[in-house]
Amino acid sequence: MNNINAFVDSVGRVIVGEVLDNTDENLKVKEPAVVNVQVNQESGQISVQLLPFIFREFIKTDAREKGVVWNFPKKTVVTSENLELEDTIKQQYKNIFTQPVATPEGQKTEEPEVVKLFDDDDD
Repeated sequence: MNNINAFVDSVGRVIVGEVLDNTDENLKVKEPAVVNVQVNQESGQISVQLLPFIFREFIKTDAREKGVVWNFPKKTVVTSENLELEDTIKQQYKNIFTQPVATPEGQKTEEPEVVKLFDDDDD
C-alpha cells in the first residue's frame, strides 16, 4: 500500500485511499475509506474513525484479495498538492484492509467435514 492520500468528494466527505492514478479526468483509488468524525456531546471530545467505502465482508474472496478500485471524476473532488498524512492515520488505514475478515456470529470458520460418497475400488 503506497501513495496513501486524502481528498474531499462531491458531498464533502474526506476520503483516504491508495491513489493508483491521477489523470485529468479521474482519480483512481484503491480501497477508499471515509473519515468519520464524531463529537461526544457530554465531553466535547472528538473521535475519528476510518470506514471503508464497502465492507470487505460484502466482497467475494478473490476480489477482496485484489482490492476494489474506485474511479472518482476529477471534476467532483478536491485534492491537495501538499497534504502529508500522519503515519498513525496511514497505519489505521492499512489495518482496515489487512486484518482478517470477520465471520458472522455463530458461523463456523473451520472447514466442513468431507463426506466420501463412493468407494475408490479399482475392482
